[in-house]
Amino acid sequence: MKKIPILILTLITTLVLVQATSYGEPIIKENYEISRSTIERELEQGTLFEDFIEITNNQNSPIEVFFRPTGEVEQMISSRFTGLIIEPKESEKYYFYIKGSEIGSFKGPLILSGGLSEEISVKINVTNESASPVYIIDLMPLQKNFYLTKKIEFKIDITKLETSTLENLTLTYNLVKPTNETILLEVETLTIESPIQILKKFNFPENAQEGYYKIQVASSYQNKIIETESLIVGKIPPMSRKFFGIPVWILMIIASTALAAIITFFLVRGYIESKKKYKMSLDMKSLPKKEKGFLWLGKIAEKKDDAYLDPHKLTVHSIVAGATGGGKSIAAQVLIEEALKQNICVIVFDPTAQWSGMLRKLEDKKMFAYYDNFGMKKTDARGFPGNIRAIKDARQIVDVEKFFQPGHIQILTLNKLQPKDMDIVVANVIRQIFKSDPKEYPTLRTLLVFDEIHRILPKFGGTGEGFIQIERACREFRKWGYGVCLISQVLSDFAGQIKANISTEIQMRTRDEGDLNRIKTKYGEEFLQSLVKASVGVGMFVNPAYNHANPYFINFRPILHNTRRLSDEELDRYNQYNDQVEELEYQVEQL
Repeated sequence: MKKIPILILTLITTLVLVQATSYGEPIIKENYEISRSTIERELEQGTLFEDFIEITNNQNSPIEVFFRPTGEVEQMISSRFTGLIIEPKESEKYYFYIKGSEIGSFKGPLILSGGLSEEISVKINVTNESASPVYIIDLMPLQKNFYLTKKIEFKIDITKLETSTLENLTLTYNLVKPTNETILLEVETLTIESPIQILKKFNFPENAQEGYYKIQVASSYQNKIIETESLIVGKIPPMSRKFFGIPVWILMIIASTALAAIITFFLVRGYIESKKKYKMSLDMKSLPKKEKGFLWLGKIAEKKDDAYLDPHKLTVHSIVAGATGGGKSIAAQVLIEEALKQNICVIVFDPTAQWSGMLRKLEDKKMFAYYDNFGMKKTDARGFPGNIRAIKDARQIVDVEKFFQPGHIQILTLNKLQPKDMDIVVANVIRQIFKSDPKEYPTLRTLLVFDEIHRILPKFGGTGEGFIQIERACREFRKWGYGVCLISQVLSDFAGQIKANISTEIQMRTRDEGDLNRIKTKYGEEFLQSLVKASVGVGMFVNPAYNHANPYFINFRPILHNTRRLSDEELDRYNQYNDQVEELEYQVEQL
């Protein structure tokens, strides 16, 4: 490589400036930038030339750009794509081919439409002389943005397309300022024997201003010139700026002080969080707020915010799980109380007769003691309208539609049956619903509650048929306005298809290893430890529609109905009454 005299520099510079550029000036608008305003190419007849246009999207939303050649060049320009989608603050290149079919000069605009509206002038000259280059030159700035006090750095890749040595290949480097003034940076002459990469560094001119600069490299070999160029942005260094007349260093002190305050805030908050019993990531904006018809479950654990649930989410079914004594029954009964208050029919399959207390208002002083924590009054206590029926025969037909009464609870006690018989009852009830050909219903109208459902698992004496039907119900019941609520001591033994069709999961404190491992694997060690340490009545709540599908803890409110089940004598009276009513109904039907 050697430097050439000033006179030759001037001549070559003049030659480069006279030579018509194949790019033209870039098109720079507020919302977008286009790398060129002109396409000028000379081709040999029968050849195909690949070219491109680069577009930068300065907006905060994607733009779609379509390209359509018109006029004389319509049949000469083609591409595999008709347009581009450019993401915010990104650049994309649109590649196209120019085909030299016929000798002559051709003109016509390339129209850009869609997210922008521009026309690029196209001039194509097709000759019978070879226009194939003997080398390729590629210009690559090391970055797009440069500080005006630093050097401009870029790479030049030169690749030979023939085996012969390229002697006296001249490179001229220019920098075009934002004012369109062209500054000569350097001219050098090279001999190229093999592919070469050159790293160039140049200073910005004195008193340079912020804006778009264009690096131009013109290579001259055997009286033919190849030009390439690239846009860069010149910026003032941050510390050299002033904002509203205030030096940046003062603003830095202010910012540092503010940052220290913020760090202190987060450290203090982190310390407070570390002392919390329940580790959870909460986005309060994504949690349901108080609305008419929503179910009030209690409060977000360790917060004053109320926890709500859209009842129609229960059409995608729910499950409440946890060990005995962890508050599983309370959480489930709060859910059912709220559903009844919203005039939803509830049918409970109760293997213990414990749910019979729903028909009487609360009298338990221990439960009343929690009312103040939730802003509740003793006068809020109430029973709920409903009925209790004993299922004594596993083959007994249970017509669920017959029990449908909005806002009423129908409790079907199964405490007289063995697990295998309970399994048969559950399976038959679901089959009966399918046979009844229910009509489609857009919202939740009936909630079917299966308590202690783990009892029908094969390992507890069930046949497995009940779970097959539950899986079927979870897939199909939603369209008829039926919701399924399962209450169990364990979740890990449930079939994958059942869990896959359940959207609301309430996990109370548990000791089951399978459930603990599942929670650790799915949600992490922190959630596991929080659940293990959870107080009675506090459970982990998960619904994909809330908190970005991340679990959070709810402290469930105390119940309104009585904690004690009805006595056997009271249950017998309900059964006697129901038997008499059914006998009368049968006699009426026979008339």
